[in-house]
Amino acid sequence: MKNKTLKYFYKNPIITGLFGFLLTFALTQYVTYNGFQLHQSFEQQAVIDQKNVLEKKIAYGLRYSFSAIKTLAYLEENFGITDNFQEVAREILESNQNIDAIQLLEGGTIKYVYPLEGNESVIGYNILEDPSRKSEATKAMESGNIFFAGPLELKQGGLGIVGRLPIFKENTFWGFAAVVVRLETFYKMIDYENLKNSDFHVQFSKNNPESGLLENFLPIPQGDYSGFKSSSVLPIGNWKLTVQLKKSNAFNQIVFPMILRIVLSIMMGFFFWYLASIPAILEAQVAKQSKQLNKSNERFEYATMATSDAIWDWNLTNNHVYRSENFEKLFGYTASDLNNNHKFWDSKIHPKDKERVNKNLQETLLGKDNYWKQEFRLQKSNGNYSYVIDKGIILRNESGKAVRLIGATQDISEIKANEKALFKMSEELLKRARELEFSNSELEQFAYVASHDLQEPLRMITGFLNLIERKYDPLLDEKGKQYIRFSVEGAERMKLIILDLLEYSRADHIGQKETVDLNEVLDEIKLLEKKLIQDRKAEIIYHHLPKVMTSRSPMRQLFQNIIDNSLKYSIPEVPPVIEIKAEDLGVFWKFSIQDNGIGISKEHHEKVFQVFHRLHSKDKYNGTGIGMAICKKIVEKHGGEIWIDSEENMGTTIFFTLKKESGKD
Repeated sequence: MKNKTLKYFYKNPIITGLFGFLLTFALTQYVTYNGFQLHQSFEQQAVIDQKNVLEKKIAYGLRYSFSAIKTLAYLEENFGITDNFQEVAREILESNQNIDAIQLLEGGTIKYVYPLEGNESVIGYNILEDPSRKSEATKAMESGNIFFAGPLELKQGGLGIVGRLPIFKENTFWGFAAVVVRLETFYKMIDYENLKNSDFHVQFSKNNPESGLLENFLPIPQGDYSGFKSSSVLPIGNWKLTVQLKKSNAFNQIVFPMILRIVLSIMMGFFFWYLASIPAILEAQVAKQSKQLNKSNERFEYATMATSDAIWDWNLTNNHVYRSENFEKLFGYTASDLNNNHKFWDSKIHPKDKERVNKNLQETLLGKDNYWKQEFRLQKSNGNYSYVIDKGIILRNESGKAVRLIGATQDISEIKANEKALFKMSEELLKRARELEFSNSELEQFAYVASHDLQEPLRMITGFLNLIERKYDPLLDEKGKQYIRFSVEGAERMKLIILDLLEYSRADHIGQKETVDLNEVLDEIKLLEKKLIQDRKAEIIYHHLPKVMTSRSPMRQLFQNIIDNSLKYSIPEVPPVIEIKAEDLGVFWKFSIQDNGIGISKEHHEKVFQVFHRLHSKDKYNGTGIGMAICKKIVEKHGGEIWIDSEENMGTTIFFTLKKESGKD
């Protein structure tokens, strides 16, 4: 029976989990309910204790009233004090607390009162003739003891309670000794102000003798209170004292533990479900592993058939070797030659490689490495040798001894042939690179010599034209002088083009690399362009630019060309503002040079980097159109890129990147 129950739970994990949850939930919530009842009992006891404290406060506060009434009644019964009532009453009042006035009544009429001031209106008032006073006065007469009437509206004004004790002379009713306690005094006596701010609501009530309705003589609360309530009757005035807890916190006390226990129940349900699911999980895992193993074996078989590698498995304990059918495809040997014959394979290794291969294999097997790899030549069945790579994984026992070696043999003869071809090709490329380098050097030298030789005739032309203008100035008309100026300007422009071409040819050569602080480079440019910057009232902004590994000269030329363009193509009457920033992109530095100039339309963004390409006439803006082409060449030589972001009349931003630790000499 026990085994059947266990099997049922194991076969139904969800029911098992639900059972575990319900069982734990029932037990934990039973504990929660007991805790709730315990907190309720604590609250009930607190209410009862508060009520007992109040009863004691009332009894303690009214004991002075009892003492005063009894003293007054005793003196009147035995000595008669009507002649000196004021003096006797004053002494009684001064020696007793919580009393506002003392009265002496003959029959039911108030004859004497102390203090008289403020109480004059009660003199001559007969309480036995007033239906609202008579019933409670009669109770005092009938009981022969002190009885407190009220709360009631006092004849002299205000609310209060009146305690009366009947006086008998020669066994005949004579009148009453009475004390008056105003409601304000009663509040103070029971410390009502502190009670209002406590956790308890207190109420004194009494059935009206005339109407029979319950009347409260403490303020009635605005809202409803939900806590435990306890009441008792005080016989001295037939008062009903009620104490109620304003708000019960019993439920709040158990909410958090209840939530924790619910969470625990859920966890236990999950735990029961998991325990019941373990056999099914294990069975599923075994089935999954078996399926994966079958697939793996199937995959291995197909991979062995499809791959160009020859798979082998060498049991080092019994020297048994298994080799796949690819050995026959690659090297021409049959399975009967290869399998279970390690020495046969060893005999086919090239004599010059055999010692090295066997030595390395033995060292690896005796060592701690779990991977072996060797490259050697292997003789095929046709007598030719193939280059092969043998790679294997070494399996070791607990003591570290190699017991099995599994690997693959790959024919790399074709790769070796390609390597030789690539090596030969690389040698040819190196040869051509050296020839190109020599050619570039000759071209650079030619450009330098040509520029130098071309500048000399231009200087002569300019000089002779200036000499003609000075010497024959009186003989030349305005048109002749204009022709001379055109010729001089053309020569000067030709000189600038030659110099820019020389710079363009030199841009390929970075020179000796060093650590260059670009902040210092910008400082130099500002110094070189000081007059132009001051004339244009330009502002060049840059902070914390990086240090780069390059030659200082191309960096100065790169930044100066771009800044010159920003100054040149500024908006008239608008001071140029040029801001240079750098951003670290990891492998590259990304720079941006932004200005507030005339801008460039989008169709010209690529053309500005072409040699001799100008967007404006030389009459409006001077220049040769080579500066940005030089910048592009410098940036590309540093492994970077350069581009433009600009719109007409919206300023221009030149972006470019420089590869870190880059630049070819």
